[in-house]
Amino acid sequence: MKDKIFYILLLVTFSFAIHSQSNVLDYKTKNKTNEVERTYLLDLLRAKLAKEFKQEFVFVVEHFKLSGDYAWFRGVTKRKDGKEIELAEDLPYDCCHVEALYKKVNGKWQIAESAAFSTDVWWDGIQLRYPKAAKEIFLESSDKN
Repeated sequence: MKDKIFYILLLVTFSFAIHSQSNVLDYKTKNKTNEVERTYLLDLLRAKLAKEFKQEFVFVVEHFKLSGDYAWFRGVTKRKDGKEIELAEDLPYDCCHVEALYKKVNGKWQIAESAAFSTDVWWDGIQLRYPKAAKEIFLESSDKN
C-alpha cells in the first residue's frame, strides 16, 4: 500500500513539473494580466543599463517569454530622451540590441545574465548553463523545435 501511495505521489509531482515547464507566457506585448510583472522585469534591466552606460533607456520588445522561474528577453534599446545612444569609442559595440535571462530566486526576480550591444552571441549555450529553464522561452514563435 505504501508503495502505491509513493508512486501516485511521484506521478503527481512529475505531472506538475512537466506542466510548469510547458506553461509559457508571452510578455512581448503588455496587457492587464502581465503589466506589473513585465514592467518590473524591464525596469530591472533598465536600471542595470542606466548604471552601466549612464543613459536612460526604453525598449522595443522583440521577444519576451516566461515559464516557471525563468524569463528570456530580447529587444532593441533606445534612449528615453530620443537622442542617439552614446557608446565608448574604445570598445566594440553592436548597437542597439539587448538580451537578458531572468531567474526568480526566493520568489523575487533577478537578472541571471544579460548583455547590451554585444558583438558576439554571448547567450550561446545558455540552456546548458540553466538546464531548469524551459527551452520554449528561448524559441521564437516560428520555431518548431
